[in-house]
Amino acid sequence: MRERERGRHVGIMRRGLTRPLAAAALLLAACSSGAPAQRSPSPLPSLASASPFPSPSPEALQRMEPSLPAAVEEAAAAAAGGKLYVMGGFNAAGQSLSTVYVFDGTTWSTGPRLPLAVDHPSAATLDDHVYIAGGHSNGRDTPRVFRLDGDSWTEVAPMHYARGGHALVSAVGRLYAIGGNTASGNVGPTESYNPATNGWNVLADLPSPRNHLAGFSVDDVACVAGGRSPNTTRVDCLLLVTGVWSRPISDVPSPTSGGGAVAFPNGDVIAAGGEDAGESRIIDQLVYLRGASWVSAGTMLSPRHGFQLAIFNGRAWACGGGSAAGLHPVATCTSLGDAAAS
Repeated sequence: MRERERGRHVGIMRRGLTRPLAAAALLLAACSSGAPAQRSPSPLPSLASASPFPSPSPEALQRMEPSLPAAVEEAAAAAAGGKLYVMGGFNAAGQSLSTVYVFDGTTWSTGPRLPLAVDHPSAATLDDHVYIAGGHSNGRDTPRVFRLDGDSWTEVAPMHYARGGHALVSAVGRLYAIGGNTASGNVGPTESYNPATNGWNVLADLPSPRNHLAGFSVDDVACVAGGRSPNTTRVDCLLLVTGVWSRPISDVPSPTSGGGAVAFPNGDVIAAGGEDAGESRIIDQLVYLRGASWVSAGTMLSPRHGFQLAIFNGRAWACGGGSAAGLHPVATCTSLGDAAAS
C-alpha cells in the first residue's frame, strides 16, 4: 500500500467516519489496479473506527492460568463446547505429539489422541467443532485434516497442499488455510474448506508467502500477521467476498515469527509473542488494533513463541510454547483480556 493512501485511510477513521475494513481493503486494491471500488456488506466497526480508550496497563490485561499437564511447543489450540483444546506440538526431545489436553474452566484432562502425531499444525473452530489441519509429523509434511466429534476424531477431506506453521482461520462458515511451509519451502496458495461439500478450493496466493505466521478473522476478512523466511512485520488481509488480498491495516511493530493473534467475539484484535529470525531471542510484543494501527499493551506476562492464541471464556489463551527461542517447551498458560475494550 502506498503511504499516502494508508495515511488518508487512517485519517478518515480518526475523524470518526467509520468505514468497513472489507470495503477499505477492496478500495485500496482497486486504487492500485484502476478497477472501480465495491462495498462489502459486512461492517467491521472494531477494526475500522478509532477506540476512545487509552492503552490499558499490562497487569490489568493478563493473568496466569492453570498450567498444561505437560510442556508442549508448536501446538494448535481452539475452543468448542465450553472447553479449550491444546493439540499436538513438540516435546522437549523434539518429537511430534498426538496428545490432546482439554480444559473445562477448572482442570485439565487428557482428550482423544490425534490420529497422527503432528507439530506445527493449526486449529480453528467452525460450527462449534474443533478442526486441526496440517503440520509436520516427525519430519514428514501432511495435508490431513481432522474434526473432533464428541470423544473421537473424524478425518475430513485433506488440503490440496501439505503445510505446517500456517494459519487456519474460521470465517463466513468456512475454514481458510493460509501460508505455512514444507520441506520444499513456503506454501503460496490459500485454500478454503466448505463443510457442506467436504471439499477444499484453492484461492489466490498469499502475496508474500511465509510460515510461522499468526492468523485472525473479523466477519468476512481473514488476515495474517508476521511470519518468517525472512521474519517480517507484514500484515495481509483477504477480502473473502471477492478473493482480493490487500493491506488495509498497518504492519505489526516488530518483525516476529511464531507469535499468536486472535479476534475477540466483538471484533477487537490482539497479537502477542514470537521470536527473531535467528531463533536467538523472544520478541516480547503485545499489541492490539486501534483503528488501522497497532498499539502497545506492554509485554507478555510470560514471554513465549510457538503457541496459538484461542478465545476461551471471553479471553485469549496462550498455552505452551517456548520460553526461549528455539526448542524450549513449557506448560505455562496465560490469558489476555480485550485490551481495546479496557
